[in-house]
Amino acid sequence: MTSLLARILLSIMLLPLAVVVYLAVLLPLTRGNDEVAFTAATSVTAVFVAIYWLMLWRRSVQWTLSRISLTIAGSVGCLFAGVIAGLAAMGVSGIRDEAFGVFIGGLVGAVLWLPVTILVWRERPAERAERIRQSASDVLFCPRCGYNMTGLQLARCPECGAQFTLNELFAAQRHQHEIADAASSAEERPGRASV
Repeated sequence: MTSLLARILLSIMLLPLAVVVYLAVLLPLTRGNDEVAFTAATSVTAVFVAIYWLMLWRRSVQWTLSRISLTIAGSVGCLFAGVIAGLAAMGVSGIRDEAFGVFIGGLVGAVLWLPVTILVWRERPAERAERIRQSASDVLFCPRCGYNMTGLQLARCPECGAQFTLNELFAAQRHQHEIADAASSAEERPGRASV
């Protein structure tokens, strides 16, 4: 089994495991104050989901300052959306129990956070092209979008639709390698400002 397949299967297990964590925290606490029980169960489950998801995908994500900032902003946004959803659910349903609002808000916040992180953490075309370029030098990339065109029978990119001659493709590959080599050698020289 590949590591990607294992991560996908573990991702599928996240929500059932989150339910187990939620119930494991909630049930022992329901004998007392329901607000405290629901708040504790929601908080512990949210932390579990965040840690599980981060641990699962941390090595697959190129952590840039922008990605970290967007992840934090998305988390705050999901928390805010959860609070709004909890208050709205209480208002619309007529149930004035704060435990109900905490439950709905926590559910909405956690469920929204997963697709937000998927959008923020996904690999950009330039990152993909660079990753593939570093892993194999015999790969042909589309000069326009960076799609891996190795093995295609036509010199037309299926991703962006651009059409090239073989000479144009090979020239673009050499040009990309020259740019990458120039950039890496400029970074290696101390005392030189990079562009």
